Amino acid sequence: MTDISLFESLLNCSTVEELHTNTTAIIGQMGFEHFLYGVQVNTSLTRPYRFILSCYPEAWRKHYDDEEGYASIDPTVSHCARTAIPVIWKNEVFKGRKEARVRSEAKDSGLVSGASFSVHGGRGEAAMLSLATSRESREAQDDIVAMMGKAQLLTCYLHEAVQRIVLSQGPLPLKQITLTERERECLLWAAEGKTGWEIANIVSISERTVTFHLQNAAQKMGVVNRQQAISRALSMGLIAPCTIA
Repeated sequence: MTDISLFESLLNCSTVEELHTNTTAIIGQMGFEHFLYGVQVNTSLTRPYRFILSCYPEAWRKHYDDEEGYASIDPTVSHCARTAIPVIWKNEVFKGRKEARVRSEAKDSGLVSGASFSVHGGRGEAAMLSLATSRESREAQDDIVAMMGKAQLLTCYLHEAVQRIVLSQGPLPLKQITLTERERECLLWAAEGKTGWEIANIVSISERTVTFHLQNAAQKMGVVNRQQAISRALSMGLIAPCTIA
């Protein structure tokens, strides 16, 4: 059994290498041989920032990512992108011909049984942790089911550690961006296609003040114009339909 203090130890890691070593040790104690953690930060609608931490076989990673681009058809990826419910790798998950091919080739690479878990952050990031073993048996499936709760907890601790070590320090840092209520309001109406004059009349302020709020929001998000500000705010979850009463 895995002690909760091992999960907490991830928060004390100071380097990616240390985090990789500790995570590998933890998943080994949980009965798994391989893991892959990936996170996408939607700092851009067209060029999101991605980070991967993995001990998957390198040959499989190259085949999956570079040669075949399997992420676009892998049902575990699409599942974790839309829900926080874990998914166990069962044949019924890989129903289509292309999906079944992904499953079959993963097995050939030693990723026989496993499960995938997700966590969605409040700043536009979505992360996924897949745990795998070379065992294929009813017992292996039972062990995976028994570890589901701890694996989900591991996903949360690992994501928190990656935020601190990587996302807050990297070339595209995951910073806490705080928009004022008026900035969010102006951005939302701008996203609806309203002009500065129209927004001014809707929220009962001057058009110059609307421009001021939109420029402030753009500066906070590191963009230079209104359209970029709208795109960045939407992709990072800073504005949503519920932000205006």
